[in-house]
This record gives sequence, structure tokens and C-alpha cells, in this order.
Amino acid sequence: MLSGGAEGSIRIWDLESCRNPHRPFTFRPLASIARAREGRGRLGHTSGVSHLDFHPRDPECFISSSFDHTLKIWSTVTASVNAHFELSARIYSHATSPVATSVVVACATQHSSVRLVDLRSRSTAQSLPASGGAVLAVSWSSRHERVLASGHVDGKIRIWDTRRTGGPIAQLDMEDSLGIIHRFDHAMSSGIGWNRTPPSRTAARAHSEAVNGLSWTDDGAYIISAGLDRRIRVWNAATGANTLAGFGSTVQNRQQTPVRMLVSPSSLSHARGNLLFWPNELEILVFDLHEGHTVARMRVPGSGFGLESSGAPQGRITAMAWRGAGGRRRAAGRDMGGTNAPGGIYTAHADGHIRAWMPQLPDDEEDSGTSGGEGEDEHTKKRKRNVLDSAFRSLAGRQITFTDPN
Repeated sequence: MLSGGAEGSIRIWDLESCRNPHRPFTFRPLASIARAREGRGRLGHTSGVSHLDFHPRDPECFISSSFDHTLKIWSTVTASVNAHFELSARIYSHATSPVATSVVVACATQHSSVRLVDLRSRSTAQSLPASGGAVLAVSWSSRHERVLASGHVDGKIRIWDTRRTGGPIAQLDMEDSLGIIHRFDHAMSSGIGWNRTPPSRTAARAHSEAVNGLSWTDDGAYIISAGLDRRIRVWNAATGANTLAGFGSTVQNRQQTPVRMLVSPSSLSHARGNLLFWPNELEILVFDLHEGHTVARMRVPGSGFGLESSGAPQGRITAMAWRGAGGRRRAAGRDMGGTNAPGGIYTAHADGHIRAWMPQLPDDEEDSGTSGGEGEDEHTKKRKRNVLDSAFRSLAGRQITFTDPN
């Protein structure tokens, strides 16, 4: 697992060093990358790390972006920089496509255009031009390798085909609950013609305030967005329609920084039964993705924290990560955790802590083989989905400590 600090440092952790996930345990980092001094930015970041993730094609590399205007490719083995890209803009987050054959990193920056970094050609020249202020979130389609969504300060979500440079192919509209089918019927009935109909309203907005969260379900069927208007919206990715899922008034979202939310894998959920894990400052809210009702509220243990200068709690959740069943060069899966997993979900906090949230499976028999095997009957598969469904709903914070010996 990777973690990055507001001062520019990076830590690499071995989650399988915990031999018994049911007992308190203190992790020590495998490697620590200190903040670089000014003028030596090719060695490390000189300002806060804004986003980290592993290279989608090479498990021995990872990608970092920072407020110091740089995107870096690192060796996980040696903790050294393999490639360095200067974008001349503060980078809020980045994303790589889960299905693309070539690796292109989309970067959300302080400028209104989305920057694209091609890791194969080492080019940073391409951008997706837009207006309306900074880009706070980017997310690639999990079905179409060239389709990208971007969330902007002006409340708009733009959908791009990166092969086209003439502008977005669509904009999501919170007032449109029918999508492209309705627009087609209207164009035909009015005599305007489909070819002369714009793909979306010019004034279309997905949120009434800045969009700082974007995610696709892993089957590519839905887009989930979050904004500073404290609204979470679910969109039909095929039609662009607002599904009108309502998540109530408990949602907190007041920091103009990217928000990291998680959606449960489709393979572990019932049909249209995905769960949304939302970092709600000092708790994780678990929602039914399509109905919007609250399934669970998981309070951060010992969450009697003070306040930051902005008024936000010092221990608020700043990032969330899902752990699959991979590790140590084994094939990654969609089960929760690994062989000695102390958690299925990990949360990072503004006070410098990392916490593990562990699913409570009924017993070892139910827990074994949760990835599903060939030849299983439908009853067995349904039973395993039910077990994992219950596990999602029973996540509990564990007394797992991540600490730097230095």
C-alpha cells in the first residue's frame, strides 16, 4: 500500500506483514521517501502529495502527483524515480484507464483543461480544452478505453473522447432524467433533426457547486459524482440521464479538494445492489447506490478530534482505498483483503493516521473460495454473494497502527 503526506513524503507498506489480522498490530514502512529540497524535485516531491496509485500495467511501479506541479513514475522495489513530468500547474488528482492498452494519465489541475500524459511516448503536450475554472476530478470509463469524465469548479461534468480535440462529447445535466433518448425523440418530433442537435445543453450543470468527486462502477454502466453542494448523483453512463437517486442530508462535503469514494465491485453484489462507501468526515457512510438509503454508518474509533483552521475535524477522512485479494505478485481479485488482510478498506486521515476496516465474515467455510469457481451452481454463487453482502455491512475499524520509525 502507498501513502503520501501533505509535506511531500511517500511511504510504502507491506500489508501482509501482519500475521494475525485479528490482533492489534503496528506496521512499519518498507520504504520511506522524504520530501525533496527545493531545486531537487527530480528526487522527490517538494510539496504535498495529492494522489498515489499503482501503475495499471506494471506492479513494480507506482504513480504520484503533487501540488509541486509534477507527476512522477517510481520503482516500487527501489523507491527511486523512473520518470518525471513537469506540468506547470498544481495537480489535484490523476487517473489511469483500467482497460486501455496504452497508459495515458489524465491529470486534474488548477487550470480548466485536462492534461494528458502519455507514459509510452513521454509526451505531456495533449490537453482537453475547457473553460470554467480548475479541474478537481477525473475518471476513466471502465468499459471504453478512450472515454474520460472530468469534474470542474463550475459544477460541470464533461465527457470526453480523447481521440477528439474539438471539445467534450457530452455534459451531464442534473435537470435531465431521461437522457439521450429524450433528446432524440424531441429532435425528431420538432423537425430539427438529430445531426443538428447539440449533444447537451450549453448551460447544463451536474451540480450547483464545484464537482470534486467522480467514479464509474466497474461494469461501466453508471457514473457517480459528488459536489460541494453536498449532493451525490448517479448517472446512467449510456444515456447521460440523472437517475435521481437521493442520498439525504447527512452527506458532508465542504473541502475544495478531490473526494475519494468507493463503490463495491459488481461481481460481489446483487443485481443493481452496489454499495457506495462515502468518507463523511469522521465516519464512513454506506449507501445503497441506486436507492440512496443508508445501509450503515461506521464511526471512526476515538473520533473526539479538534478542528483545523478551516473548521473541519482534524481526524477527518481524506482518502479511501479498496484492497483486492492480490499481493506478492499473485493475481489480483475482487475479494476483500488478502491472505493475512487486516482490512478490506483503508482510510487516511488529516491527523496522519491510517485505519483499517475489516469485514466480519460468518465463518471460515463461508469465507473460503469467495471469488467463485467454475462449475458452481447458482445457489452456491448466491450464498457467497449474500455472505459478502453481509460483510460489507459489518465493516468495523481495527486497532491497526501504521507508523514511521523515523
